[in-house]
Amino acid sequence: MSSYPCAVFPDEIDLYISLPEWRPVPLVCRRWIDQHNVLVKLCQQAYIEASTKQEEVVKDRLLLEDKLTVLIREAFSVVLWREEVLPRLLALKNPDTTILLYSVFYHEANVASLLETILYHAPTVEALGSEATDLVDYCAGAIGRLIGLLANGYNDREDDPPPTELLNESTKDEVVRMQCGMEFRVGMKCLVIASYLINELDRLSFSVGTRLVRVHDFPCLLAEVLHSKPWLRRNRSGVFEKYRQDTWTQVHGENVLTVCESEAQTWFALHKLLFNEQLMRCYEINSYRQRTIGKCVGLLNEHVLDQLPPLAVLKQHLCTLQIASTDGATSSAPTFLLEELPEVRDSLAKRMNHTGLDKIVELHRKLFIDLEPHQVTEMASKLNAAYNLDRIEEHLPEVKPEGNAGAIKVCGSCGSSAIKKCSKCLNVYYCSRECQVRDWPEHKELCHQLRVN
Repeated sequence: MSSYPCAVFPDEIDLYISLPEWRPVPLVCRRWIDQHNVLVKLCQQAYIEASTKQEEVVKDRLLLEDKLTVLIREAFSVVLWREEVLPRLLALKNPDTTILLYSVFYHEANVASLLETILYHAPTVEALGSEATDLVDYCAGAIGRLIGLLANGYNDREDDPPPTELLNESTKDEVVRMQCGMEFRVGMKCLVIASYLINELDRLSFSVGTRLVRVHDFPCLLAEVLHSKPWLRRNRSGVFEKYRQDTWTQVHGENVLTVCESEAQTWFALHKLLFNEQLMRCYEINSYRQRTIGKCVGLLNEHVLDQLPPLAVLKQHLCTLQIASTDGATSSAPTFLLEELPEVRDSLAKRMNHTGLDKIVELHRKLFIDLEPHQVTEMASKLNAAYNLDRIEEHLPEVKPEGNAGAIKVCGSCGSSAIKKCSKCLNVYYCSRECQVRDWPEHKELCHQLRVN
């Protein structure tokens, strides 16, 4: 038997991945909770395998069973649910509990996290095939929402209100806050996923590249992200924090200037696109694009170039771009171009329309809104089993056992070693009261689900 901890036992992985066709989120039934739990456990197992450098069984089985399309469909299904179903649900009645609503938001984050883990490998990117165009569309939407959050001051605001105020907030405000938090996390993951796709464009259809630059204007999209700096913020105390591996960590002194992983990947993705001659022949550099992309040259200071030396060539290119003439600039792309078009979102939307939106909303009202206390308890118990983080705590970065003290627990806010446990859910640890209060806005929903009923 393997000495590695696991979220899914080896003989269960095949069973989980070989499940019958999944039911998309917009058409969920009560069995969807079991489907959601399977995805959560597969995501945890994939992370454990990657972080401990084991054989990546989850990735291999997903490829063998051709399940990448299922993951992309699940991601789009949550988007459709948020856009079409959720507003109508909230207009009917304020739910007594947000546990299940949160589970749908969390479902999308798990899909994005699983894709981020397995698409690190070039053969997995190649295996996407025509579905890569759908994934490009999904990443473009998620990154666009991330930029929108930042434009509305998501990272500029002070810490969230204290727990006493959060406990008294309306259900709709709570749902909006949950949604914004998950959109930020998913957007950051999609930055990484997009960088993997861009890095392996040679393995994909040319239609994927043209969709990146002609439909979604990824050079400008990435430039906006670089200027928005979603990975950096100040907390209420004025201390800088950087977003690393799904958590905000305080940084001091020169560490503020250290380039984090998502920032580096965004820079290299922009570099890869701008130096792809075949794609740039399809990309018209007009005055707007010249200004948006060219202003990134100011961000390539000596601190960034010292850490990412290959970007020196990009800085020279951006300097040239700033002074180049755009008068009469036209794209040299062919007039007619045979290309693959995305199908996943459209097929889901057709299924929703065929079923009837009113019927779906009524079904979801019974599932998410009109719940008896014993039903909430039953579903919360199922979610608690899936969200148990004990198996992966010890694999979080930069935390090791010291001496004979046993396994060191990780602070759910700053990532430091911790000994204090949340008294409600008994699953998340903190190093101090200050970290617990700071993390409460993010932890609140999960706390309700992890709490022993």
